[in-house]
Amino acid sequence: MKSRWITYGDKRILYCDYTHFALSDFDELKAELDTVVALLLQEPEKSVLALTDIRGSIASRPVIAMFKRAATVTAKHVRKQAVVGVTGLKKVLFDAVVYVSRQPAKAFGDLEEEEAKDWLVEKDG
Repeated sequence: MKSRWITYGDKRILYCDYTHFALSDFDELKAELDTVVALLLQEPEKSVLALTDIRGSIASRPVIAMFKRAATVTAKHVRKQAVVGVTGLKKVLFDAVVYVSRQPAKAFGDLEEEEAKDWLVEKDG
């Protein structure tokens, strides 16, 4: 499992590591996502700060559908989510997942991981 809990400042963040998955890695990506979903479902509602990293990964319709389903199932556990690696077409796909899940989320580009962490731990986070 690539994903893990990290600490930034004094806040606990679930780092969801979906980096560098190719189209041929669908099963591995699904296994990683399933593990993250299981972790999220163990947490109290509206308690999780999540940093999702999709840099270097390829999106496809099946991948987006899988993320939509997972986001819908876990939405009530997420207080705030930052997604790093949202550039180009991924922004449209990000917007679709957020729309379906209604999670409080913000997109960040490839080089904005620190900004994403800062946003997560802001006073209201």
